Amino acid sequence: MIIRNSISAVGTRIMRLLIGQPPKTMSELIDATGVTRTAISEQLNELISSGYIQQKLERLPGRGRPRYLYSATEYALKKLFEGYQNILVPAAWRAINKHCGGEILAKVCDEISSEMAEHFNKQIESDIPEKRLEEFTDIVCRSGRLGACRVEGEHAEYDKLSCPFVSMYDGSGIVCEIDKLAMSKIMKAPVDRVNCRLDGAPCCTFRIVKKPEEEKNMTTAEPYTPEAPHVLESHGIERPHSVPDMINIR
Repeated sequence: MIIRNSISAVGTRIMRLLIGQPPKTMSELIDATGVTRTAISEQLNELISSGYIQQKLERLPGRGRPRYLYSATEYALKKLFEGYQNILVPAAWRAINKHCGGEILAKVCDEISSEMAEHFNKQIESDIPEKRLEEFTDIVCRSGRLGACRVEGEHAEYDKLSCPFVSMYDGSGIVCEIDKLAMSKIMKAPVDRVNCRLDGAPCCTFRIVKKPEEEKNMTTAEPYTPEAPHVLESHGIERPHSVPDMINIR
């Protein structure tokens, strides 16, 4: 498992030297930063273990000693410039809201949530919603994100402790609806959002909704295929119940 550690000032300088540039040797990085070999070596080891940098052994012609070349990974590029998605993604959603009708917007939300769900569904084996929730939580945590589930009696809940969609929020709540729809498709059961970060809760909490017949038999669950979302308010998409009233599509 790759653990994402915080990046030091020297580590950030190394990443900036490697992103968009040809691979560099240890000596080139030392010369460019003015930092000691020991410090550079320590930083490279941390960046490699965190998945930001990769190393490749290069064998030189003749009898020269092989050397390592260091280059930035795709994750490093995303990490260093991740702030731009705070501008791009909300702007994209506003454009979709402005130029797409309710029917098209509903299809977009449905297809996005289906692709999100498929990423997890192909890794989850159980058909029982509560078991799927436990498997989903394990997958999320192994990927380096934070989540927690509780299965107690009739209630099965998931706390999305770290939300990857915070920077994508455009004010309409559509991203929140896509997230909820994806959770329903992953659990193969209806899902309610009982707590919302936008309402001031520490995190969003999703609860699997049981049908009356399922409450009598906790060991089986029929596959659930949620309907495509309608459109928020003026566009006809059903607003997530926990999204604040101040949120409107413009």
